[in-house]
Amino acid sequence: MNAWNFSTNAYIQGERPRVWQQALSRLHLPTVDQPDAGVHGDVASLVSPQGIEFARMSASPQTISGRSGEQPFSVWLSILMEGRFAFGGGKGEPVIDLTPGDIIYGPTGVDSTLTLKSDFRMLYVKIPQLMLHPRLINLGSLRTGTLSGHKAINRIFAGMLTSVAENMEELDAAELRPIELALTEFVVVSLAGSTAVQAFGSTARLVHYQRICQSIENQLGDPELTVGKIAAEQHASLRYIQKLFEAAGHSFGQYLRQRRLERCRSDLQSTLHRHLSISDICFRWGFSDPAHFSRTFRAEFGTTPRAYRQAQLGITESESAEVAEALHA
Repeated sequence: MNAWNFSTNAYIQGERPRVWQQALSRLHLPTVDQPDAGVHGDVASLVSPQGIEFARMSASPQTISGRSGEQPFSVWLSILMEGRFAFGGGKGEPVIDLTPGDIIYGPTGVDSTLTLKSDFRMLYVKIPQLMLHPRLINLGSLRTGTLSGHKAINRIFAGMLTSVAENMEELDAAELRPIELALTEFVVVSLAGSTAVQAFGSTARLVHYQRICQSIENQLGDPELTVGKIAAEQHASLRYIQKLFEAAGHSFGQYLRQRRLERCRSDLQSTLHRHLSISDICFRWGFSDPAHFSRTFRAEFGTTPRAYRQAQLGITESESAEVAEALHA
């Protein structure tokens, strides 16, 4: 887990605009328009085990505008905690006045403008594409937008993000794992509808697809899970289920394999599961053959489960077995 902190207070007044720009560049935030005098700002940043970047920012009034293409494709979002804000205004888009508690979002590489009209505090979050694909549909069609606090789910989401911002310094890698899971679930629920209705042809079909995906999530550990079982559970034909997944850009089998691999990867890097063997983990998430699991994992992530775990936790299988033996002694 990587973490860093920055404050303009460590620099003389004349140096502060330059070093603040450098701090924002480190976050891959785009061009900043700000006054030369009186600039002040603080950043506390950490990157979770699966690559989600959290950056709590507080600074003087400024405008962040443009795009940064020099980074892997990600989805970003920000919870506005204190201050006065306006979002949008590019290419004929309306300017939206925002209040603390509002959430804005968008994909990296797309122009956006956030005007910070007063001293402000906000949490900026970037989520790698791998953590959202294929559950967030049509990432390529995603544009910037806002999540209204009028919806209960968005208010709950905002509360979670605010709590993360306030407690970042006290979180370790193990404690960040449930936050990673919750965050991606919130993003899927909040953003999928804005990007996928066209692909599915109707909101009803999209909602049905999302309900099917949630059912799969609840049964990932079942090695006997098949498209036929899901079709029977959902009172739908096999062809209908297959067409829903085709609309999402993948097959049922591809989706199931990807989600199982992601869960296995999560366990392999978690200190909470260091007592489990690699075979235990692959069986835990529905794989029935450790050798097949190892080949599939390597094809997906470019490394073996054993090498990945050692790189993340610094432990070997023999050390994992020793931990398991100690826990059961």
